[in-house]
Amino acid sequence: MRFQHYDLRSHFDHWQDLVIQQNFLQIGFTSWNGYLRLGRGLVTCKITNRINASMNLSIDSVVFEQEFVAQAQVELYLRMLEVDSQAGVAIHEAIATYDPTQAIVLLARRDREVQVSLLQNLKISPADCYKQVQHRWSEFQLEATERNRAE
Repeated sequence: MRFQHYDLRSHFDHWQDLVIQQNFLQIGFTSWNGYLRLGRGLVTCKITNRINASMNLSIDSVVFEQEFVAQAQVELYLRMLEVDSQAGVAIHEAIATYDPTQAIVLLARRDREVQVSLLQNLKISPADCYKQVQHRWSEFQLEATERNRAE
């Protein structure tokens, strides 16, 4: 498992990075919505489709499920994923100290691979992501409906 401080202006070259890049509005929406309802916490993205070498991740979509895990539930969630205690300490510290108006703590997982990132230096704040998704809600609902039909 990797934990990294993450500047979104950096180069995107891993599957986790491309998931973030392709779905940032949704991730920001989930972060801000979770913070408004539950306080501090982290956004989780579980990749549900297979990612293989033949995929062009700059074009092909990655299907994932996301949720917000409140700070009080993070310990249990990390134990369920069998995250080592050292990484758990770093994750708890990031959650306790991040600025929810300007950053997002994100845990992306695929099979047994887990990456936790502190997304900061955002061009769009989580609150602005929330507003944009609400304003364009039908677009996001259509995408979810089409995804469910395809499965």
